[in-house]
Amino acid sequence: MRREIQADDIELGQPLKSDLVDALGFPVADEGTVFRNEDERNLVLQAGRCFWADDMAPLRPDEPTSAWSDRYGLLVGTLLHVKRPGDADRAWVSRLIGFNEGAAFIAWPGLAGKPAELADGELVLFRGFTGTSIHSFSARIQATSRTPFPYWMLSNITHVDAREMRGSIRVPVRLVASMSVAGQADSPQTVLITDLSTGGASVSTASNALTEPGQQVCLTFTLRTAGMKTRLALEGWTREDPDAADSGNFHSVGVAFDGYAEREALLLRAFVHEQLLESATMRPGGLAKD
Repeated sequence: MRREIQADDIELGQPLKSDLVDALGFPVADEGTVFRNEDERNLVLQAGRCFWADDMAPLRPDEPTSAWSDRYGLLVGTLLHVKRPGDADRAWVSRLIGFNEGAAFIAWPGLAGKPAELADGELVLFRGFTGTSIHSFSARIQATSRTPFPYWMLSNITHVDAREMRGSIRVPVRLVASMSVAGQADSPQTVLITDLSTGGASVSTASNALTEPGQQVCLTFTLRTAGMKTRLALEGWTREDPDAADSGNFHSVGVAFDGYAEREALLLRAFVHEQLLESATMRPGGLAKD
């Protein structure tokens, strides 16, 4: 049974022995990340639960075998919104984990740490982002199981609607990153990205050494989008972040990206659009943005 990571499980000054992931198994910090002091370690642990990736049940892509998955391009690992038809409450959050003979398997949906409680046979609506559009489907809960990990099996899947997404906004995230003065990669800080857009990021730091506006910095972090992990290293300029406030031992700074290649642009745009489906925020100190 997986065990939540405690502060003493992360050895200061030593590379992580495994990827650090959240409760859904998605990356928070890469294997090899170094937390140099207690404040850097607390920076990530106080933002939410963490686990070692090798303690998680593996979610490997299955070959799509249903017409709707081939046609609408929802990949294994796609972030989903799930709710009852006509329900005005916030949607539960889930992930697509596989297909089999016309059925879809999704991680047991939940919101703010509380699992959804629906009966077999109930009708649900779920939405997923394909890369350019959000597609909505209806389905029946055919079966549920809590072993080897909690999941639902959906059947009678019918496409309902498609909505094209344009542009991007800033979305809340929880990504451990490395930040250093541009050209001085030998003295990085381990930081936490709390908001991300195609134009920049909000960063929480344990030290105020890189919070002065106008410094050219390099921000290195890993994104997971469309089921794939990609390491990005983006240069930019520090700036004041009027929406963030320093709290306790931690400081906030904005980073405006100073241009990047087409590949990075596509990855950032896809990631931001996937996160638009995320209903639960995980900002340090419990802060939330509308």
